[in-house]
Amino acid sequence: MAQKDTDEQLLRAFVKGDRDALAQLAGRYEAQLLGLASGLLGSQTPACDAVQNAWVRVIRHGSTFNGSSSFKTWMYRITINCCRDLQAKRKIKQDDETLKNETDSKQSPEQDLLNRERKQVLHQSISKLNQAKRETLLLCYHDSMTHEKAAEVLDIPVGTLKSRLNAALNELRKLLAEDNIS
Repeated sequence: MAQKDTDEQLLRAFVKGDRDALAQLAGRYEAQLLGLASGLLGSQTPACDAVQNAWVRVIRHGSTFNGSSSFKTWMYRITINCCRDLQAKRKIKQDDETLKNETDSKQSPEQDLLNRERKQVLHQSISKLNQAKRETLLLCYHDSMTHEKAAEVLDIPVGTLKSRLNAALNELRKLLAEDNIS
């Protein structure tokens, strides 16, 4: 398969037996999906599990993709559902393990500590949002999706997404103000 193949073409090739096609899809989406899952689950380990489960679902059910949405939308939806499944099964609580995986910076130790503390407070504040607000916020800001694309992933009207996003931002501002983080 050439690198220029569309996601949908790669999925069809995988369903027909081309394992390299799946590897190309994983290369295109793995980091984004891990970022989304980490934001939803608050920890790297469950996020990896959720993304792995999402790829297993693609492997098992790739032939059911009907093209009514883009592969990307379909994959994000599967990943969100896997995150929800993990939360339901394990009753996952938000934690600050994401701070463990941060790379070293060239800032002063004091600035680095301050940035880590701010990031931790932000993650904790985001974890206090309900599931729907958190998903909306992460899709629009972490994954830089347009409102239309995020609404498609969540299978909600664009107006609902905008209302939910506005409510999420207002609640997040309030939570951050309570922690004196700007």
